[in-house]
Amino acid sequence: MKRKLIICFGILLFVLSVYGITYASRVTYAQNLYFRAKSAVSLEESENMLKFYESALRYYGNNYYFCILAAENAYYSSFQMAAENAHKNIIRAQQWCDAGLKLNPYRVQLRRLKTCLIALNSPMDAVLYWEKYVDWQYWEPAHHALLIELYALTGQYEKAVGSLSLIKDTPYYVEAAKKLDDAWRKEKTLPRELSEKLSKDNH
Repeated sequence: MKRKLIICFGILLFVLSVYGITYASRVTYAQNLYFRAKSAVSLEESENMLKFYESALRYYGNNYYFCILAAENAYYSSFQMAAENAHKNIIRAQQWCDAGLKLNPYRVQLRRLKTCLIALNSPMDAVLYWEKYVDWQYWEPAHHALLIELYALTGQYEKAVGSLSLIKDTPYYVEAAKKLDDAWRKEKTLPRELSEKLSKDNH
């Protein structure tokens, strides 16, 4: 009986060892692919690197950093492509972003990118989506800077000015104020009460 237990224990250790070695090998290989993909600099390289991301996640699918880089790569490279290929990359970016959010639903890079992707079809939905994240981490100035941009994009100037006042003494203020001003100029109408409030905030 004792001999059988020793044999069973030995078999169990062997199986665990094989599993551990296999798992470690898959993670190591995936990490190598990840760092190769991360070094891409040109559009052609970026397209090839997306294939590395896909391979990396097949070997090790629990690293949301893979998803962040793949989603950002697909999204930003789409700006340099013809319409058809750009659309395909936007779809890939959405898929990678959603995969990453399943692994880490509060990671800011993924939330910001998801907001940008939503805004491509519905800026108002993007506002609602980002507002929820800002409520969760309210005192981060960068979050309000994006919120100001979205408010301006959707014509919600009063909310934009309110958010702008919250980041007045931060490095994000000048750029956010410029984007808000640009949005007003495009509409060619500047509500007097908001203009006066913005003017006071700038002094």
